[in-house]
Amino acid sequence: MNYIFLDTCVLLDVSTKRSDLPLVSALEELVGSSNVKLVLADLVVEEYERNKESVAKKTAQRLSQEFKQVKAVVNEFAGEKQAETMEVLNDINARLPLLTEANYATIHRVERLIESAKIILISDRSKIAAVQRGLEKRAPFHISKNSVADAVIIEQFYEFVSSLDSNYETCIFVTHNHNDFSSTDHRKPHVDFDEIFSISNSLYFNNLASAIDHIDPGLLAEFEFEHDFTEETRGLREILDAMDELVDKVWYNRHQNRMWGIEHGEIEVIPEGTERYGSDVIHEHILKGAIKSAERVEGKYEDIGPWSDFEWGMINGKLSALRWVLGDEWDMLDT
Repeated sequence: MNYIFLDTCVLLDVSTKRSDLPLVSALEELVGSSNVKLVLADLVVEEYERNKESVAKKTAQRLSQEFKQVKAVVNEFAGEKQAETMEVLNDINARLPLLTEANYATIHRVERLIESAKIILISDRSKIAAVQRGLEKRAPFHISKNSVADAVIIEQFYEFVSSLDSNYETCIFVTHNHNDFSSTDHRKPHVDFDEIFSISNSLYFNNLASAIDHIDPGLLAEFEFEHDFTEETRGLREILDAMDELVDKVWYNRHQNRMWGIEHGEIEVIPEGTERYGSDVIHEHILKGAIKSAERVEGKYEDIGPWSDFEWGMINGKLSALRWVLGDEWDMLDT
């Protein structure tokens, strides 16, 4: 059995970095197997719950700020290509809310991983050992900061790994906080942790990717390959173009129904200025404009019907969905 003991910073990083999505997928795959178990100190879970929202918001703010900076540079230096470049930037800007929401989807996945983990309570021994580290200025107290939480977490890891059967069980400590835990070579633990990591079944990694590769070489590469081919969020221009086509086709179908009604005497064509209105009449000038618009649609698209009930339902559903994405209420099908 392989146990993966994560520091809080690892959970927060994979929750907010799009580039780390393969790590989340690989960790889900490992935890779903029978020989890997995620282990978290209750303090880690508390820290994650306390910080996940603010980290997600900071990520959104960073994206927005970086976009503004790029836009300012383009405005100043793009020259004759400014209009073309700004169109691309505006398309990216329209995606920012969706990218921000993607953070929360990843956070939800990490929360499910936490629910599946073995949660261990911080013991009195770990608290006392952490205080002793502080008094002796040993890592993680070797730098000028309050590292009590880090000290408690590493001592709890020590206690947990000491309880395992070294012949059959391995525990891997993973942290991205190399300042507090790593030596000059960030891949190795600080010498003040030699007592902990000299245990044969105790391993140290300064990044989750290396830990996953140690357990299952090649697994992470598979998920990276899959994410490389994951479809990106649609651009605003692409969404608007699709909406325009759907609006044209919905309108055209309604126009054809109206023409059928005229041919069969269900709709009366009346002179312009006649003060009669309703679904059973159409004024001459409106019909003339509609026929001209229908010719434009016929020249623009190859597929303009007639459609089966299923196809017609799909067209209306697509239009409703795209409008909902851009802020309309569901079932908004006005043309």
